[in-house]
Amino acid sequence: MYSQKGERFAINGILVNFPQEVEYKSTLKNSGQFHFVDKDETNILVSVRDSKNMEFYNENFNEIEMLEAFYKWDFDYWKDNSMNAKVSEIEKNLEKKYILWKIELKEGNSIFLFGIKDFKVISISTNNNHLKDEQQIQLLKGIYQNINLYKE
Repeated sequence: MYSQKGERFAINGILVNFPQEVEYKSTLKNSGQFHFVDKDETNILVSVRDSKNMEFYNENFNEIEMLEAFYKWDFDYWKDNSMNAKVSEIEKNLEKKYILWKIELKEGNSIFLFGIKDFKVISISTNNNHLKDEQQIQLLKGIYQNINLYKE
């Protein structure tokens, strides 16, 4: 589900507030990610999924355990793939319920922020080879800090 109001987009019950205007490009049906591009030509992918729909779901998990399972599931996939990807953890802040990590490929790097709010797992990633990692990290944190439950 998706709707737009300025820099605000509602995705599966979560309101994503971007720090600046972005252009919606497409929805990647296989991954459920929404693709946006900002004025700096940064590709931003956002996915919001109900934890219960994830293959690693465990009804006994609290939100932090669900976040860590989500991170391990995707991190391990990329670590063990045949694409020669280098993956590394950047920052784990369980108090604020997010984990930052990076995938490095020949074609370019992507930085991810995985978070959880109201048992919805949230993936936000950036890709812009013209921006430093720290700039992309600050963008990801800024987006995540301004994510709220969607109320019309």
